[in-house]
Amino acid sequence: MELYKYKNYEDYKKNQIDANIRKINNSYVDPNSLCSLLDYLVKDLNINPKLILCHGTRRGLEQQYIIDFLNPLGYTPEVIGTEISPTATDYPHTIQWDFHETKPEWINNTDIVYTNSFDHSCKPQECLDTWMSCLNNKGVCIIEYSPDCDNKSQAADPFAATLDEYKTFIKEKYEIVDVLVNEGIPDNGLTHKGVRYFIIINNKNE
Repeated sequence: MELYKYKNYEDYKKNQIDANIRKINNSYVDPNSLCSLLDYLVKDLNINPKLILCHGTRRGLEQQYIIDFLNPLGYTPEVIGTEISPTATDYPHTIQWDFHETKPEWINNTDIVYTNSFDHSCKPQECLDTWMSCLNNKGVCIIEYSPDCDNKSQAADPFAATLDEYKTFIKEKYEIVDVLVNEGIPDNGLTHKGVRYFIIINNKNE
């Protein structure tokens, strides 16, 4: 497990914004894998989503994929994407926001937190704690992981770990409900094509 060291917060923010602008036409998310995940969440976990947060969304494609999949099933959640770059305001369902922080109205009120950008966190424990504080009693947080992308620490992607290290890190404070993998699902990701793991996490029942 590695964590890139920045000079300060402004250095972190600058690197994230620069990477966002440089990669603005790229999209990591795969709609087929994401829709399979959503199908599992609503059918197997019986989640009736009313508020969904997507963190680190660049062009906001995941928000639209989620809406397009859930609406025909009768679900009409509010779907909010966060992106630290000022380019966030160029895209629907997206706000400019540092995902290490939260809003009061999200706390204990969120059904699903989803990200494929956890490797962009400069403070992974604080970040995960923030996201988990947003979940309601049935809510889950999903971290999408790729061994091809998430095990290299650099200025644009500071947090690097293996899948097993992710699991150990998460289990220190939270429960892993399941780990799904996109085996057998055609990958239409615009940037990354390969194995994807979806680590589904909830708060431990006291």
